[in-house]
Amino acid sequence: MTSTVNRRSVLSILALLALVAFVLVATAQSTPPWAWGPILGAVGEESVALTWKTTRSVGFDFSYSLAQIYDLTGQWEETLTYEGHEGVAEIWLHDLMPGTTYRYQLVFYEGDAVYPTEVGTFHTIEPGTRSFSFAVYGATASFPDRHKLVADTINQQTGVSLVFHSGGLVQYPTEERFRNFFWAMSDLGRTRPYLTIIGEHDRDDGLYFENLALPSGGGLSDEQWWSFDYGPIHFVGLDSTLSDLTQEAVMQEQTAWLKQDLSQAQDQIIVVFTADPLYSAAYDSGENARLMTAWEPVFRQYGVAVVFSSSVHCYEHIYANGIHHVISGGGGAPLIASPSSLVPGTVFRRYGLLHYVVGTIADNALQIEAIPVALVIDDILTLSASGRSIDTFIVQREE
Repeated sequence: MTSTVNRRSVLSILALLALVAFVLVATAQSTPPWAWGPILGAVGEESVALTWKTTRSVGFDFSYSLAQIYDLTGQWEETLTYEGHEGVAEIWLHDLMPGTTYRYQLVFYEGDAVYPTEVGTFHTIEPGTRSFSFAVYGATASFPDRHKLVADTINQQTGVSLVFHSGGLVQYPTEERFRNFFWAMSDLGRTRPYLTIIGEHDRDDGLYFENLALPSGGGLSDEQWWSFDYGPIHFVGLDSTLSDLTQEAVMQEQTAWLKQDLSQAQDQIIVVFTADPLYSAAYDSGENARLMTAWEPVFRQYGVAVVFSSSVHCYEHIYANGIHHVISGGGGAPLIASPSSLVPGTVFRRYGLLHYVVGTIADNALQIEAIPVALVIDDILTLSASGRSIDTFIVQREE
């Protein structure tokens, strides 16, 4: 009798375990397998890079096509098929047509379940282009909802060809915080190439380089600092976080690379991104002595036009030694109060404001506009009524 009861108990337990396993599998297959993405990265005349992350091993198709063909027929021209991939994926598409708009889509397969992502769009660089717009913002740590508000507002801007994040992506580089970061900017990053630079803590544990597909340059993963051309603008991204004396050799390596890079861009408007600004009222002296020593002579020698930063969480526009220094730290991180001091050369500043910046190039003139999104007072957001620029200036390239 005891044996029969024990046997029935064992069978009941096995049946229960089988049911639990079935439920777990069914639940897993009822939710999309991707953690975030796809996100566009580095772009060229004939190439583009994308990244995304899956939470479990799945097969997928990556399909893309000329936008005009997909829009007319609903059919894909090219499909890449992969099996059993889990984690971060990075794809580089080559041999594309310059100056052309493409559609793309990921479709994941898991047993009988099919999970398509939304259709995305990218546009390759057109050789010799003389006009386009780009957006800049930064400091997005801590408040994903605020970050999403800023990113979605940028996404509504027509004519923006690419987006730059000027550092301070996450408060700490954990999987969860990066997931929140990608959630907030997903619509923006799916439709426009999205380039970033390193801010404080961003690169710890290697997730920064694993998650993002950036232009080539130097340092860690050949992406710690980078540069590329887009029409008449030469964009440069630097790592300003190398403040420890043990990193002095890397800082010198980066500065040597910077000199070589800028020496080859003398017929272009040069725009630099560095998370920590050279000038700010948030500094006791108004200057970052380390960066001033390392980079300001180089910037002046090679005619840098604009330097964008974000580690100070406000908007500041300072004009010094022929260079516009723009701090755009209103991407969602906690905002700072207005300092009592004023840096010489300050053109305009605004505190307690979520915002972003749009640059528009037309032939030899680059117009910069700071666009408000929402005023933040005691953690209460008041949306900008007009969305009109609060600060506008023009940089003219000398012939």
